[in-house]
Amino acid sequence: MENQYTPLFKEAIRMERNIASFYTLCATHFKDNQLFWQTLSEEEEHHAKILENGLELLLEQNLFPDAILDLDTKELKATNEKLEEKIAECKKKAPSKKDAYSYALELEQTSLEFFFQQTTSDKPDEKATRIFDNLVGFDKDHAERIQDLIDATKFD
Repeated sequence: MENQYTPLFKEAIRMERNIASFYTLCATHFKDNQLFWQTLSEEEEHHAKILENGLELLLEQNLFPDAILDLDTKELKATNEKLEEKIAECKKKAPSKKDAYSYALELEQTSLEFFFQQTTSDKPDEKATRIFDNLVGFDKDHAERIQDLIDATKFD
């Protein structure tokens, strides 16, 4: 089943997977914080799976908050393309720790999870809220966790 939300959610899923890939690269490049980055990568992949699994239910029952339509699929697609370029760059040449960590923080501060969390309050349906709560639930506070890591790291 498809509707106007399908392209948007396909890009959102792509973004979650791209962020997971970036965090996997951080785990590879920065062994001293490998577990931290691997955990975040797994959580981002978990977000993608929740979106994939919840998409059909949300489409069938029209449980999307109206504010989601405010998201621009083209902008999301452009963001994904930039992220994929950054990943390709990092595969060729490891970024500095400071650059990588700062970029990760930037990704989280502009991530969709925060937007989804805010928009679910507009839709009182429990099923939609549960799906989005799962998306942001125990895997939340990535930006805060990354900021804590930055604060604790001595950059060269």
